[in-house]
Amino acid sequence: MVEYRELGRSGIKVSAIGIGTWQWGSKIWGYSKTYNEDDLLESFSKALELGLNFFDTAEVYGNGKSEEILGRCLRKVKREEVVIATKFSPTRFTENGIKKALENSLKRLGTSYIDLYQVHWPNPLVPIEKTMKVLEKLWSEGKISAIGVSNFNLKQLIKARDSLSKTDIMSNQVQYNMLKRNIEKDLLGYCLREKITIIAYSPLAQGSLTGKYSKMNKPKDLVRRSNPYFTSRKLEKIVPLIDTLRDISDKRGKTVTQIVLNWILRWDHTIPIPGVKRVSHVLDIAGSMDFRLNDEELRIIEEKLKEII
Repeated sequence: MVEYRELGRSGIKVSAIGIGTWQWGSKIWGYSKTYNEDDLLESFSKALELGLNFFDTAEVYGNGKSEEILGRCLRKVKREEVVIATKFSPTRFTENGIKKALENSLKRLGTSYIDLYQVHWPNPLVPIEKTMKVLEKLWSEGKISAIGVSNFNLKQLIKARDSLSKTDIMSNQVQYNMLKRNIEKDLLGYCLREKITIIAYSPLAQGSLTGKYSKMNKPKDLVRRSNPYFTSRKLEKIVPLIDTLRDISDKRGKTVTQIVLNWILRWDHTIPIPGVKRVSHVLDIAGSMDFRLNDEELRIIEEKLKEII
């Protein structure tokens, strides 16, 4: 059973689990060596078949290839069946630069509008107010259906909201998982109260929380080989947590991946967007929405997290 959640207060309904496409077309993730476009097209089709309708990309992913591949996927379906979120680089300093970025994304995606358009990172050299005014203009023109931000702290998010007069910020895409919980200090609570969707990237800590990897079996791709999640020390440190998650998943008849994603879904207005490269990944994450971890399971997980972090 697929759960749907509203994207902020936009009225746009998206599956509670989205699909992250950073890996699509990106050679640093092993594209064309360990997976290819056929794998991604099949994954897209299976996701829609199962009711997962939310796909997140960015102009920088694969130097535009992620958007291009997603665009080829869109040609096979009705546009309104899919909710597309993309992001523009914070190096877009001017109004014309942002407009050009949007035009390029629309062209690569083969669509006339973007459902959720996000600034990828805050840029201290560009006033937030200036960027928001450009986005609000694009929203008024109907080229984007909702405005979002990414990697904004609470102060930056509030400033972005204050810069808008006709609409609001609908989402903030941030890294959030069992090993990366800094948003719980203030940002998460604020977004829950204000009904601003937290789009959680790296919800599986780039796969380190799935139990697939160990200090003797590390990922081979360039991205994760240098990631702190995959140092021998870190992988060894989380073994007790993985064991606990396996115990809960076995009793539930679920996978460790599904338990980890459901841990995020316990909060309203959160949407994890794990990366997907194969149909098997889609089938796994789709099983994250039809249950809820109970208080005792959450307590056990929390105790184990306190021991290792």
